[in-house]
Amino acid sequence: MTVTPTDLGTYLGVTIDPGDDRAMLLIDLATQLCESIVNPLPDGADAVVLDVVSRAFTNPTNAHQQTTGPFSASYGTVAGGLWLTRANKATLRRLAGSGGAFTIDVAPVTAPAVPWWEVNTWGFDDLADWNQTP
Repeated sequence: MTVTPTDLGTYLGVTIDPGDDRAMLLIDLATQLCESIVNPLPDGADAVVLDVVSRAFTNPTNAHQQTTGPFSASYGTVAGGLWLTRANKATLRRLAGSGGAFTIDVAPVTAPAVPWWEVNTWGFDDLADWNQTP
C-alpha cells in the first residue's frame, strides 16, 4: 500500500507534481497516524490515508467555513494538523478484522467440544427409542 502525490491529485481532481514535498510530507504523516491505530496497515487502508491527507491538504489550518448561497463566512481556526475521525478509526479497525461484534471463549482448553447435555449419555442407538428408559 503506497499513496503517491499523483493519487492525491486524482482523488482531489487537481494536478499535483509527483515530487511535491508538501504532499509527500502529508502522506507520510497521515500514514504514520493511521499506523498508530492499526499496524501494519491492511489492504484498503489507502482510502483512509487519502481522506486524512485530503483534509489536511485542502484546509491546512482547519478553518471553519459556512456557505449559504452566494455568501460564506469563516469562523477562524478550530485546530490545524492531521487527525483521524471516529469513522477513520473504525474503518481501519474493520479493515484489519478487529471491528464489530466479537466472541470470547470462556471455556477451559480441557473442556469437551460438545457440552455434556448434547452428548448421548443414555446409550440410545437410534431415535426410535428416545422416550424409553435404558
